[in-house]
Amino acid sequence: MKKWMYILVLLTIVLSGCSSKATDQKSDIKGIEDISLKQLSKHKNTYLGDNSAVHKILLDLPGGAIREFEIIDGKALDVTYGIKEDANYTEEQFDAYWFDQKDTIEKMYLYNAFALFILVDNVEKVTLKMNSNDKPSVTFQRKQLEKKLPHPFKEYKDDAALWQKDLVDGVVKSKEKRQDVYKVFPMQK
Repeated sequence: MKKWMYILVLLTIVLSGCSSKATDQKSDIKGIEDISLKQLSKHKNTYLGDNSAVHKILLDLPGGAIREFEIIDGKALDVTYGIKEDANYTEEQFDAYWFDQKDTIEKMYLYNAFALFILVDNVEKVTLKMNSNDKPSVTFQRKQLEKKLPHPFKEYKDDAALWQKDLVDGVVKSKEKRQDVYKVFPMQK
């Protein structure tokens, strides 16, 4: 009987350890609520061409599984999300994070585009996509997107509270306003 008790206790410990490991891995993918705009603002006044600074911004943004990014003609940024071989989470966890809820990808793409236009002074176009061709992608143009906002991007650079109020709460988290943006910048597959 004692032998079975020890086996049962050992099995319980092993299973709870595996369970907590899976939970820890899922939390490695940052969401909008995990981002501090004050912390993110430390990257302001970055320029395309400073690959290290652009990479740091991309890693600090929600979804943070940047497979690669490319600067095109010194004015455009092409970002591809996906799992790298050394990632701390599985492809299933990545897919669950990005695609289990219908509007997660819309929110993340828009949030990340806003942040890139605010923090990277000379980016004129941002394309966000997945490493799979059957997943949605979108291209945002700075001037067109800025016309849909109450203030120019440069005003959000020094005011994290305004950024939170106008862009995060006012557009990204508002289904109606977000859909207005995606009418101008439709998702492609």
